Parts: sequence; C-alpha cells; structure tokens
Amino acid sequence: MNKDFIFFGTDEVASTGLKHLRANKLEPIFCVNKFVDIVMEETIAKSGCQFGILISYGKIISKKIMSLFPKGLLNIHPSLLPLLRGPSPIKSAILEGLAVTGVSIMLLDTEIDHGPILTQREITLSPQVAREPDLREALLAEGTRLLKQILPDYLSGNLKPIEQDHIKATYTRKFTAEDGLIETSLILGQSRLDEVVLADRKVRALASEPGTYCIFETTTGQKRLKILEAKIEESKLVPTLVQPAGKRPMDWAAFLRGNKLVSSRLL
Repeated sequence: MNKDFIFFGTDEVASTGLKHLRANKLEPIFCVNKFVDIVMEETIAKSGCQFGILISYGKIISKKIMSLFPKGLLNIHPSLLPLLRGPSPIKSAILEGLAVTGVSIMLLDTEIDHGPILTQREITLSPQVAREPDLREALLAEGTRLLKQILPDYLSGNLKPIEQDHIKATYTRKFTAEDGLIETSLILGQSRLDEVVLADRKVRALASEPGTYCIFETTTGQKRLKILEAKIEESKLVPTLVQPAGKRPMDWAAFLRGNKLVSSRLL
C-alpha cells in the first residue's frame, strides 16, 4: 500500500499540523504552501501520489487538481463538522464558549469544509478554559493520530466516507486587528460580567493572532498596550501579561509601576 502523499497548508495552523504529522511518522514527499500553478500541477501529476493531506490551506483547489489524487485530498479540520466550517474554527470555538470541540477527517470537495467525513473525535481540553495555541496543539495532535489510525482502512477501501448533515452547518470568519480591541471599561470594572466573560474569551482566542490590545490614558499620554494574557477577577478583566509598544512583554504590575493611569480605579 503506497502511503506517499503531498501536504497542503499555508499558515501557523498548517505548520503545527505538519509537525504532528511528522511526529506520527507521516512524512510528505513535498509541501504545497502557495497557489498551485502549472509547474506545481505537473509536479503533482508526476508524483504518483494516491492522496494528499490538507490542513488550513488558504487557497482554492480546483477539481482538476483534486482529480490528480485517486484517493482524494484528506482534510484534518479542527472542529466537529459541520460545526465551525471556514478559516477560524479554533478561535471561534473559544469565542463562542463551546464546552467541547474536536477534529474531523474529511474528504475535500469543491465547497468549504463540505466534503464527506471519514471519522471524528472529541478532545478533552475545553474551549471554555483553553488558550488558542494550546487548543491548536491539542486538536492537531489528536487529528494526526486519528488520521494515522484510519489511513490503512481508508486506503484499502474498508472505511467509507459519510456525508455531513449540511443543515446543521455553522461558519467562521477570518479575524482582523480591529477584532482584537479590548475596551478599557472591561479592565476598569465598568462593564457587565457577561461582557467581561466575552473579553476573556477574546484574549484567549485572539492574543496570539491577530492580537488583543487596549488603549489607556496615562499621565504622559495615550498608550497602546498588547494584552497577551488575562483573567477574570472581581467581575473585571485583569491583564496578567502585557506588552507596551516597542518593549518586551511584562507583567501587569510592572507596567503599572512605570505608568500612572489617569483612572484612579487602577492606581
């Protein structure tokens, strides 16, 4: 049974997934991290690979390219499809406060995360407590282990894909820098608890990328501060690790020692 494959992936999630594939002794003959042009198409056609593996490949793959793989393109998707289709399933699981998430192994088709599923598995780490980098590691570690387990049965024809329940599909979007703004009132204790809970989710989901930040008024002017880590304490969001512009990360207490905030509630 030929287990040679080509890997498709373009971002940090893909890099994490490739690392875990290699840890499970699944080594691609080469990686595709950009749009498939004519030269790459010819290379794929000559490779003789029966299948490809895709993780977070942010490019459109044509039917023609898919047809080059007799066993298709297997997508390790870090959600329990049809939930959280699209570009940001890990971040969205945290932002939505899901109690449970997991991974799906599916066959790629021409629609976004729409193809039939080979298998799925929940993970024990909950999005209600996890930070995005940790949840990403857990999901992709489980996803690559799961793929290795089912690959022999799939390639031999003993495991058949099952169509998703498309009526239950939910969708995610790509987050931008503007999504990372944390309102000062959340840290000052001037917001409702449900708003504070949402802000905590935002820090856990978006701090690593695209970044979460707050703009404070200090006695020496306005300062933009990255919020790298935070916790909920006494019904407000308390930063624990921050990074002023142009400086190294520091704890919140160290920032306060060097910056006198205008609001007396934080002095």
